[in-house]
Amino acid sequence: MRSGALPLCRWEFLSRSGDMRLFLWSSVLTLLVPALSGALIPEPEVKIEVLQKPFICHRQTKGGDLMLVHYEGYLEKDGSLFHSTHKHNNGQPIWFTLGILEALKGWDQGLKGMCVGEKRKLVIPPALGYGKEGKGNNHSTFSCGTRALSKGDRSHCSY
Repeated sequence: MRSGALPLCRWEFLSRSGDMRLFLWSSVLTLLVPALSGALIPEPEVKIEVLQKPFICHRQTKGGDLMLVHYEGYLEKDGSLFHSTHKHNNGQPIWFTLGILEALKGWDQGLKGMCVGEKRKLVIPPALGYGKEGKGNNHSTFSCGTRALSKGDRSHCSY
């Protein structure tokens, strides 16, 4: 820089004053921190445990299938039963369509690939279950058994 004159450009001033490194690092961190912080949060997953599997499985469940299931729902923290088709639904199983968010997101993930007669235990995190509002931000544990399976209107097998 010429003595007594103003800098020709901002870059000349920054490089001469030693602040160029600081400027570049702050620019890089400003861009990387939001991107990296979003990438570090893992997606919630359903824990699946197969309790009973039939000897013969003619077809596994797919998105859009109608499923007839019996289930019992428990809060994971204290094991208290909050709903059961055996006790609260006149002992009748329920029909629902898999994969279209007709039930919990965790059910859509955890009941894929089931056979008629199979029983599974699903541990569903709040983000895929009832959320903060529903059951107090707790993980829910479901014992689910498939009674019947039908190709629904939205089944991938129907198209």
